[in-house]
Amino acid sequence: MSIDDRNKPSGPLVRRLIRISRSGALATVDTETDGMPYASFVLMSCTMDGSPLLLLSNLARHSRNIAADSRVSLLIGKLGLEALSQTRATLIGRLESSDDDSEKARFLRHHAGARSQMAFADFLLYRMRLESAHFIAGFGRIETLHASDILLAEPDSTSLAAAETDILEHMNTDHANSVQDYATVFADRHGLDWTMTGIDPEGIDLARNDAESRVDFGNLVPDPASARAELVRLAQVART
Repeated sequence: MSIDDRNKPSGPLVRRLIRISRSGALATVDTETDGMPYASFVLMSCTMDGSPLLLLSNLARHSRNIAADSRVSLLIGKLGLEALSQTRATLIGRLESSDDDSEKARFLRHHAGARSQMAFADFLLYRMRLESAHFIAGFGRIETLHASDILLAEPDSTSLAAAETDILEHMNTDHANSVQDYATVFADRHGLDWTMTGIDPEGIDLARNDAESRVDFGNLVPDPASARAELVRLAQVART
């Protein structure tokens, strides 16, 4: 957690952690050991409101567990030697399968390598119905939060979700220089070939080869028109 985040409410911090996370440790109720916890590594993305999205194979042990008991927890955060001092959260809720095309497209933009897997009938996209989260942001800041504190309830982003693919194609094809400026100026990420891989009411996701970053908006962006205005504003600021 940065110095600037210390006084921010915990709910938005957890939501941003969900937005920037691309993997996590999924714990399910194991059917093969009479209900013992079973943990596995999974890839993830999220919806416009911050609900986690997971792509799982029906042949996997965790999927068999979910079929019997949909209760899960998902640990996200920065893992490594200094993980205990890093911001992290355990998300608690239930998984249900999703047939939403915009959610599938959103997951694939964040995990292009999973395209062949999603084409197989035995791979399903799951959306997590978040119920609560246990949030740890360093020594002295440990909280349990309700889902309503974390998920973005307003504004309604239905139209933005429907237009996301078109917005990203337009920006990456016609305004590649602006996307490059977003990465360099606002995310301090240098190098060429940055692309936009996602947009939501709070910001944009960027990727370059195996690197990723995020740029937050100054204000909430609920629809395509306001998204265009904000992207133009950011481009103008970056150039000046």
